[in-house]
Amino acid sequence: MNKQSWALTSIKYIVVVISISLTVLVVISMLNSPFLGQFIIFGIFLFVVGYCCADLLTGTIHWFCDTFFSENTPLIGKTIIESFREHHTRPHWITKDRFIEQDSTSFFVLLPLLLNFLLKNANNIELLSYLLSGSVLVGLCVGAFGTNLFHKWAHSQEPPVFAIKLQTMGLILTPKAHKKHHNNHSKSFCVTSGWLNPMLDYINFFHYLENFLRFLFHAKKI
Repeated sequence: MNKQSWALTSIKYIVVVISISLTVLVVISMLNSPFLGQFIIFGIFLFVVGYCCADLLTGTIHWFCDTFFSENTPLIGKTIIESFREHHTRPHWITKDRFIEQDSTSFFVLLPLLLNFLLKNANNIELLSYLLSGSVLVGLCVGAFGTNLFHKWAHSQEPPVFAIKLQTMGLILTPKAHKKHHNNHSKSFCVTSGWLNPMLDYINFFHYLENFLRFLFHAKKI
């Protein structure tokens, strides 16, 4: 396992702290919404929708990196693809790294989205649309930010007590659910909650998506 540089670790810490802080600001502003009492059920529902979106998006990235390109692909081979393929042969290595050493791409990707949401809606906090769209965004952030931890805990022999509670409640990826992927690398790619895996596996979603992309770009299997 290659340890990342001090400079990269520092940058990750800064982006992680800023992204989490902005998410907290969105939540605080939503709690001050005049519509919170009336539409809290809708807010919770849309939070779950956002959380499911995180499951789908991170699962799609997982599938893509497992399926296309190779470790020798220029630029992305060693930096991105290799870690996904290595996880298949050494699945427990993920438990040896600190969270900050694992992939934190979601914090970088969602930081502009959070900034844009707060700046564009600075004067719209009292609108119902702010509460509803904010609920989706927060659900997406919670799922995306937590994906690597949830994945790591699914492989851990002794995860934190609260992580076990969340797994038992079915709120995050469980070891049993994730084992399906390591038994068959062509299935169960979602590693946030894993809620979408049974449906996506049943309809062969990623299989058809792969065939479509290969047809579209005339890409052959290696």
